[in-house]
Amino acid sequence: MEEKELTGYPSIDRPQDRFYRKEPIRAINAEQTVYELVFNSNKENMSDTALEYMGVAWSFEKLKLETDRAADAFAKIGLKLGDTVLIGVSNAPESVVSLLALNKLGVVSKWFDIRASEKDIEQSANESNCKVLIAFDMLLPKIEPILNNTKLEKIIVIKPVGALPKLVQIAYSFKNNCKLPNDSRYIYFGKLVKTGDVRKTPACAPFDKNRPSIMIQSSDTTGKPKTIVHSDYSATACVQKIAYSDLPLGKGKSLLVYLPPWIAYALGDAIILALALGSKVILSPTFDPDKIANYLGKFTICFTAPICYRYLKDHFNELTAKQKHGLEKIECLVSGGDKITAEENAEMERILGTVIVNGYSNNEGWGALTVNPTKHNKYGTVGIPKYGETIIAYDNDTQTELKYGESGEICALTDTLFLEYEENEAETGAVKRLHSDGNVWLHTGDLGYIDEEGFITLNGRARRVIVRRAFKISAYTIEDAICRHPAVKECVAVEVNDPDEEHVPMAYIVMKDTTLDEDTVKQSILGMCQKELKDYEVPKYYRFMSSLPYTPNGKYDFRLLERMGNEFVSQEGSK
Repeated sequence: MEEKELTGYPSIDRPQDRFYRKEPIRAINAEQTVYELVFNSNKENMSDTALEYMGVAWSFEKLKLETDRAADAFAKIGLKLGDTVLIGVSNAPESVVSLLALNKLGVVSKWFDIRASEKDIEQSANESNCKVLIAFDMLLPKIEPILNNTKLEKIIVIKPVGALPKLVQIAYSFKNNCKLPNDSRYIYFGKLVKTGDVRKTPACAPFDKNRPSIMIQSSDTTGKPKTIVHSDYSATACVQKIAYSDLPLGKGKSLLVYLPPWIAYALGDAIILALALGSKVILSPTFDPDKIANYLGKFTICFTAPICYRYLKDHFNELTAKQKHGLEKIECLVSGGDKITAEENAEMERILGTVIVNGYSNNEGWGALTVNPTKHNKYGTVGIPKYGETIIAYDNDTQTELKYGESGEICALTDTLFLEYEENEAETGAVKRLHSDGNVWLHTGDLGYIDEEGFITLNGRARRVIVRRAFKISAYTIEDAICRHPAVKECVAVEVNDPDEEHVPMAYIVMKDTTLDEDTVKQSILGMCQKELKDYEVPKYYRFMSSLPYTPNGKYDFRLLERMGNEFVSQEGSK
């Protein structure tokens, strides 16, 4: 057969098409709700294990029973189609039940980072007129002070050990002195769900491609954090597309979720994806790199950030014989959230003895936009687009697609595109743009190019983003917080290398009054940052300057500040 001649344009040539499965892992109908997706897909294997959490296993049958009971309990407290519930939890069976039960009712679940400040939680609740909050018990100290500033009428509290044996629960309560406030608005999740009747569980809300279903927070890559609104179709279409990848997913496979559920990479690309394809989902309650070794031997595939795989590589000689044997069970490690160089990818595979594929995710695109094929893993790239979708390198000046090897903004034509930023039409329009072909494209803000096999390589960012442990932080968020300090005249935040965390934020500060004691001001700024920012947004390093450097164009010289910062960190480490 004569080989097709390339035009030079990836969107036309589609060279990546040869890397997809001929038949999907499972045939997925994207025209259904997330609740229907999970349970319709597993009608023939309801006795299989769906969730595993700290040694406790739930079958799909058990998951459906608990979900249907919770849906009835939620309906009894007045939740209905179109309402929005705020959710602040980490991984636990109750988190998955909450997602599916609310989805069944047509209630929007709005997920937030549990490390958020009191101010952030209050704002999230008020923006969406939330009357119900589902949260882990450790958030109670943040919730109590702001409760009366919101319209919240019910706080449903989840203990991280709620699904574990009674003795474990008793020990946890004794150790953590867990008590609900003397306020009728608070109730434990388990107590509430007991009021539900699985025989009277409401019917599933109808599928609507344009109805909001799940909200997640942006990675703060465009300045102020924003709430990203997705429909059911984002999640169902994502499963439909990834089912054509050659990732080892499906019945008989076990996926370790070593990521928090408030990001699409975990909620959509790991939890919902794995459940819909019949894989066992292993939920990790923590995400520290040094704890991942405890799961070796329990999973066949893992989705997490590269820092975890780096830990396994760097501490390989410290692993027990049992843990090293557990590595042999792994069929694939999927990495996202930060880059891996070609050399590092090869070295990690050699040491760990398993394939490690890098991907590229974006919360506005419901997580995964690309992933490397396991059998054609191209080191240094982030892989190819999801099945049937198109990614281009785009020249914003000429508003045209670029050819192979030419670098531009990475734009995606994807079925998993978000609906909007909540109450932010201007920012929505900046990211969802109508091109001359009549299609609405996702503008990622990342720079890169596409090679003649369809693989994408990222080589920069159009926006100022700091990546810390795979979490993307806007430099502007840090700068805005620090500049509110009365002693600060100017502030610039940059990313610097760090021996412990790989990359961290560093703040350069110019004071209004240079006679002030720098250490005193630094401690005051640090305290303010710890109160107003998420813990991973708080700068690790601070440096005071009489003035900040500028480029010949009159802009802050960020590259010089990064170089200076790396030198500063290096000198600090040598002391």
